[in-house]
Amino acid sequence: MVRIALNASDPATAWRVRDALARHPLLAGATAHITIIACPHSVTLEGWTVDDEVQRIALHLARRAAGRRPVQLRLQRRATEA
Repeated sequence: MVRIALNASDPATAWRVRDALARHPLLAGATAHITIIACPHSVTLEGWTVDDEVQRIALHLARRAAGRRPVQLRLQRRATEA
């Protein structure tokens, strides 16, 4: 699940990043829960993912969608329930 934080001060960028991440099948499902915080100077992804590969995908897509803004990750790994 990908969503936008209520305190995002740059909603246009937040929506652009959200749309880019939500289109990916691994990020739209139960493998990640990401909140996007966008301001005029940076974009931050907070939440969790199931593994490092999902984090790399999120970072790559967010960087492409964020334009010149730096992207910071505050994502934790969360073990899947067996």
